[in-house]
Amino acid sequence: MTPQQEYELGAAAFKAGNAAKGAEHLRRAAFAGHAEAQNQLARIYFAQVKTREDIGNLESAAQSGDHVALFVLAMCLIEGRLITKDTDKAISALKHAAAMGNTMAEAMLHGGVQE
Repeated sequence: MTPQQEYELGAAAFKAGNAAKGAEHLRRAAFAGHAEAQNQLARIYFAQVKTREDIGNLESAAQSGDHVALFVLAMCLIEGRLITKDTDKAISALKHAAAMGNTMAEAMLHGGVQE
């Protein structure tokens, strides 16, 4: 299945009210490099960050190779959302996410976050 097909299935699942199935399809598309799927999945992750435990879950997912979680963790570090604000760590996280194929992290490094 192509990343575009995974993305479309994910969008359809969300529209039908099946968030778990939708997120799984988005995750597959995102990991295959689909930029819009990465964007949508990051929004979902970011919306779910409400406690320090959620930050821990993001850190665990990032350490397991989830570049979308790493990107969201970087955004939390930039904002100081439930974690101490740390631009240096955020830039490092963005660099790692970009190296893993995260298009949003690459865009942030080239246009939004300065060292």
